[in-house]
Amino acid sequence: MREFQEKRKFKKIVYSVWLQAILGIIFLTLVFSAVKVYKKSRISVQKFQEIKEEMAGLEKRNAELAAKAARLESESGREGEIRKRFDVAKPGEKILVIVDKNSEDVKINGANVKTGFFPGIWRWVKNWF
Repeated sequence: MREFQEKRKFKKIVYSVWLQAILGIIFLTLVFSAVKVYKKSRISVQKFQEIKEEMAGLEKRNAELAAKAARLESESGREGEIRKRFDVAKPGEKILVIVDKNSEDVKINGANVKTGFFPGIWRWVKNWF
């Protein structure tokens, strides 16, 4: 009989409303914690993918810069870069400049610009002010 009463007492405690409420609160806390961890893991995976893409771009850029540096280490590469950036020529070479006919805003140094009487006066007035 004592055994039966002890079992009953145990069932009474386990099936009590208070214990069920406490266990429910613990369960909900665990569920919300798991959801938070899941969201953070998804954000981490997304950031990892972004960093991987950025890393691939940086590696590509690094390869391009290494190729450019290797080209600049040679004499012909340095000469080509200087010619491209500074528009210079070796002694005895001539530079040919091709100008588009439709382009009106291109001014060539040393070229005589012939204009009419009135545009010449207007240019003189503009320069005076």
